[in-house]
Amino acid sequence: MCGISGIIAVNAESYTTEINRMINSISHRGPDGNGTYSFKNCILGHVRLSIVDLLTGDQPMLSPVTNTAITFNGEIYGYKKIREQSKDYPFKTSSDTELIIALYEKYGENNFLKKLPGMFSFAIWNDEEQKLIAARDRFGEKPFYYSVGKNGEFIFASEIKAIIETGLVEPVLSIESLVHYLQYLYILPNKTIYKNIHCLPPAHSLTYKEGKINIEKYWELPGIYEKISIDDAVEQFKTLLERSVENQLVADVPVGAFLSGGLDSSTIVAIAAKYKEQLKTYSFKFGNIINELPFARSIAAKYKTEHYELSQEETNLADLLVTMQDVYDEPFADSSNIPTYLISKLAVKHLKVILTGDGADELLGGYDFWYKQLYKMELKKNKEKFTENWLQDLSKFPRVHGFTMAQVVKQIAPDYYHNKAFNTLLEAHNEQKKYFKNDELTRILNFNLNFNPDETNSKMKGNSLDEVFKSDVTDYMPGDILVKTDRASMANGLELRSPFLDWDFAEFCLSIPSKLKITQSEHKYILRQAYQNLWTEEIRTRGKQGFGAPVHEWLKEEQFTILKNKYLNDSRKKIFKIISFPNSREYVERNNYLTWILLTLSVWMEKHEFDFK
Repeated sequence: MCGISGIIAVNAESYTTEINRMINSISHRGPDGNGTYSFKNCILGHVRLSIVDLLTGDQPMLSPVTNTAITFNGEIYGYKKIREQSKDYPFKTSSDTELIIALYEKYGENNFLKKLPGMFSFAIWNDEEQKLIAARDRFGEKPFYYSVGKNGEFIFASEIKAIIETGLVEPVLSIESLVHYLQYLYILPNKTIYKNIHCLPPAHSLTYKEGKINIEKYWELPGIYEKISIDDAVEQFKTLLERSVENQLVADVPVGAFLSGGLDSSTIVAIAAKYKEQLKTYSFKFGNIINELPFARSIAAKYKTEHYELSQEETNLADLLVTMQDVYDEPFADSSNIPTYLISKLAVKHLKVILTGDGADELLGGYDFWYKQLYKMELKKNKEKFTENWLQDLSKFPRVHGFTMAQVVKQIAPDYYHNKAFNTLLEAHNEQKKYFKNDELTRILNFNLNFNPDETNSKMKGNSLDEVFKSDVTDYMPGDILVKTDRASMANGLELRSPFLDWDFAEFCLSIPSKLKITQSEHKYILRQAYQNLWTEEIRTRGKQGFGAPVHEWLKEEQFTILKNKYLNDSRKKIFKIISFPNSREYVERNNYLTWILLTLSVWMEKHEFDFK
């Protein structure tokens, strides 16, 4: 796991100062070493977190065959088995990095990505063709940003801050991305908060030659196989997931696992314990907000893991909110980023590599607070009964988000109560996820929107739960969940691995119908059928608990009152160039998630320089 950077320009070696600034800005991603390599028209940079091939895996890495080099961030799972298929290649190292070069040289740029598993973001410079070939993994676990500099340079990096650090790009705020943030907490995974800095979408490759950028999709979501039986599905599910866990345990440093005591992490630990004795597991307690310890203990005891309980009792949360604006580079209001950052900071004192349960919720229908109602819509339940059940479920939201029940009705599901019908389940789902609704945007923005936010966001279209799940896999997961975990962990030099996002396993999960994922009474149905016998009774009957923070309680504390006074009650702040100061007052005073969104945005804007064009 590492950080990558590069500049394509005439006389590239003259950009040594810029590339050094780039790698210094992302040194947290690779605290074990760094390197650069220059061609006539390309200079590559790399910072390294040593996980595989500790002695000979330094980067940028040169091909032993052609005048080609790579800078790579990620892990190619099962790479040793893939190497055996290329025994004729003159490997000089035992790293997965060199395997990428070997596959590129053997199969060519149009085919080698189809054979590459794992999580990755990399750039290959072919000096003979004067061409850059870059790619990002299928689900967006690893980031890749790029821009064109003021002198025509092509610049890329693992994080936006490295591109800005060159001094060659003056970032310009994107109003479209800002609107998406206000509505959904995060920036779309194929965009950035800036108009002139871009994000390579998951499952896409990029080529750059003679000043031209070409982007292509190399992998498509699979179709749904409706005819598969539950017995066959469970058998394949178990085979593929266990292979994934086994592959992701491979490293030249110790590997452990986060253990929250939920279904997903408990399953990963139960499987990993089959392959690794005395597996190290970690659970987390964060004051009175998050306490995973009792549930995690039962699984740790069952599988005799070497269990650690990490605790963060005293911390200045307001200071952490400010810190997050440097960690994330863009406005990001998913409050679970703070506990994720804290547990990563504590865990890295023990290990460099941790397995997680990320991806299971999107692949297997785990967000029951969303999906349960969509399931009922799909079944076309009696409307009065539907409304009654919907109200029961929504009654849980005030405790989590700090809304009154009246605000829940107004903010989260207004269309249901105004007897307006959605055309599709995806329309309903997108409305479920919104925080600032369209009419509220019109009220708080200082200008008229010249676009429809729903159309601009390019949300998928569909009228089934299967399409909803695919939408979250291609939007919410890479835009929110994987951004959160990548930045929080890599800010602390920790590698997180997600067995549920193994290519073969995830592709299989996407192909099975929603009826095997969510039923009248259960979510993650196939996971339960496959592994509930490996869980303790406490885990089997436990409801879903997220990692989110009670921002409505935080915002009442003195430390946040001070922060709000500084960033939201001063009309001179940058945010009020785009947000109406008087019309924002009611949202500032609410002390709920809408307040949190505005506060995060204001702090971010004050800490970053950009143009308002």
